[in-house]
Amino acid sequence: MQLFRNYIVIMIGIVCFQLLAQDEPAHSTAPPPLDDPFINWITGEWEGETSSAMGRTTDQVKYELGLNGQFLIMTYESKTADGRSFSGMGAITHDRDGNSIGYWIDSWRTMSEGKGFREGNLSTMKWSTGEGIYIRTTEKIDENTMRVTGTMTDASGQEMRSESHYKRVIK
Repeated sequence: MQLFRNYIVIMIGIVCFQLLAQDEPAHSTAPPPLDDPFINWITGEWEGETSSAMGRTTDQVKYELGLNGQFLIMTYESKTADGRSFSGMGAITHDRDGNSIGYWIDSWRTMSEGKGFREGNLSTMKWSTGEGIYIRTTEKIDENTMRVTGTMTDASGQEMRSESHYKRVIK
């Protein structure tokens, strides 16, 4: 008898789950792919260099749409003159209100969550890391040139600034 009761409870649970699944709100379907002039512009491969308090690096950056166009995926590689390397990758999308949200991981074991917005030719993201807060602004100079500025503020309030300049390699 107990086995029969368990069977009935499980069947009721399955039926209820199926009924609830049929009445899901409209937002349960994927939104259309990202189609934003800034994202369309930045998609491609870029090369350049970065200057910061840590020195100068040569950089390669690739932006591509992923997961059916729902995310702008960024991969980043840099090297110093003495051969040290750094790499990272991130994903950015828009929330339902049109604001930018994203995640970043890199070869220094950084895991960051970012939130931001775009205004004209500028995209600004505020990244929260275990080391502090990093504000990154990407500026469209022209169709094939971008500038990225960053300010990292550590837990003690000390700031480190960086500036990158990139040229498009592949659209």
